Amino acid sequence: MARKIPALKPRELIRLLLAAGCTFYREGKGDHRLYSRVVADRKRIVPIDMGVGELSPLYVLRILRQFGFSDEEIEIFFR
Repeated sequence: MARKIPALKPRELIRLLLAAGCTFYREGKGDHRLYSRVVADRKRIVPIDMGVGELSPLYVLRILRQFGFSDEEIEIFFR
């Protein structure tokens, strides 16, 4: 399992996701933005809360899992 995932600001997480092949999908309700990624011919759309100061490591891991990133890919992100 991926270890040592830091707490990230929403913009830092978005920068990481864009570098990994995710794309902006649309603005959501309130402070949310939706990003998408195609995995195994399926589009995965995940909301990210832009209104918080910092996202907890557990929340960051949950978002990466929803996008379908493997443990190996997650470990590469945070080396």
